[in-house]
Amino acid sequence: MSKLHQTQQTFYINFRTAKKELDTLLAADAFPSPATDLIDAIDQKLAALIEDVQNAKVYLAPYDQRAYTSQVDQLTKEFRALKEKVMPKSKFAFSTRSRKFITNGHGAEADCSQLKPIKSSPLVSDLRSIAVHQLQRLDSKFVTVQPLPASTSILLSQISNCIIFVPSSTSFSSVRVTDCTKSILVFAGEISGPIHLSQVTTSAIVVRQAHQFRVHESSDSDILLGETGGRIIEKSDDLIFAKAEFDNANDRITISQFTESIDDFDHPAGQSPNWSTIDEDTTTKFTVEHYERIILLSQATNDQQIQDGMTKTIQAALSRDIVFDGEDELRGEAELRTSTQQPIRP
Repeated sequence: MSKLHQTQQTFYINFRTAKKELDTLLAADAFPSPATDLIDAIDQKLAALIEDVQNAKVYLAPYDQRAYTSQVDQLTKEFRALKEKVMPKSKFAFSTRSRKFITNGHGAEADCSQLKPIKSSPLVSDLRSIAVHQLQRLDSKFVTVQPLPASTSILLSQISNCIIFVPSSTSFSSVRVTDCTKSILVFAGEISGPIHLSQVTTSAIVVRQAHQFRVHESSDSDILLGETGGRIIEKSDDLIFAKAEFDNANDRITISQFTESIDDFDHPAGQSPNWSTIDEDTTTKFTVEHYERIILLSQATNDQQIQDGMTKTIQAALSRDIVFDGEDELRGEAELRTSTQQPIRP
């Protein structure tokens, strides 16, 4: 099977899955009251599907392009009709239930007032199949995401100078990241569906498992992948890929050369100049030590220590030009391990 055929088959499968979910939601006999969460969740899922169809036009036959465009147009009409039916005419506000899902730096549930100016809205309806966890407009924050329902989709947007850590205990259906800069995103949990990244710059992305991995309009970033399929990049450059093998029992990873295929839609033939993997001359800025430090920070209890450790980790993991004092670095590492009651590994 050719790479093009594999890419097409992956799209077909993902489209059918997403459309089935939307059909179920749009045809429901009963709706939560108020229906704000439901409408927002459908809106996000539909927007993601429309974007996927638009992006797929570069490799779909004209007939298939028209067929899938027609289907999303029909879904859009049904969504508008549903919105007019269940939504009040007045302007609505996001749910205040965000405190149930977003945590502060040391893993405890954080009240909304502790997280300002973060706007975080998990869009969770009373329907079993819907759960969308949204984090947006985060700046200089360390966030550990609490365990979520397996059917949850995670949406991240406008992320800068942050570390977002999703632990191995959390499984979810999909991830979408938009507008992320100078940040580290670690998805140690299992993603049963796709993860899509758009407008990611000068960042490190670590993914344990995903059905599909896609990058759009991104640059100058390290991408460490575990078990992933359908790896696609588009309108992106200066990406370094590496293989990440996870040992969740001991909170460790190993990093090695990436030997699997990457489909660059801008360079369908031959080796793409837009990505490389590690070798004797090239390595990722993000290292095993940075991963272990993030694990420790997620378990720490001192807010100032978390903030200082986050800043230092971001600087070290995203720039080869910053050199830290070795003695201070070792002292900080020892204090952090002591505070989390973990032995110092040899």
